Amino acid sequence: MSLTGPCLRRAVLTLAVGAASLAPASADLRVCNKTKALINFAVGVNAGADFSTEGWWSVTPGSCATPIKGPLTGRFVYLYATDIDAADVLKGGVSMCVDRSKFKVFGISDCWRRGLQAVNFAEIDTLGSPDWTTFLTDVGK
Repeated sequence: MSLTGPCLRRAVLTLAVGAASLAPASADLRVCNKTKALINFAVGVNAGADFSTEGWWSVTPGSCATPIKGPLTGRFVYLYATDIDAADVLKGGVSMCVDRSKFKVFGISDCWRRGLQAVNFAEIDTLGSPDWTTFLTDVGK
């Protein structure tokens, strides 16, 4: 049996769609901004014997950022977010370290002794999922 013309195109299209569905799904942490303001945020994760924090990412209204690319390895991630007026966007209770400019810090104790600032990160329960999206909303919504 020989495929020509429209039959060949249909067979190639079917094969391409089938191959695309075999590709591994992307597993990431995404942070989406549903507020009306630019948001700056930092992320904290369990890094073995201690925690690490990293920042800053900026996310404009109506868009998303991907601070962790690849499967999430722990059940919890920690998020600290502020608007452009430095007002906290999330309520949090887990004290971790941040710096004023772009940073990656290991350890969450003695922030001030290391020239860092201690802020309260919100604990996000990903339910053990390797892929998670968090939506930041305006206060009171």
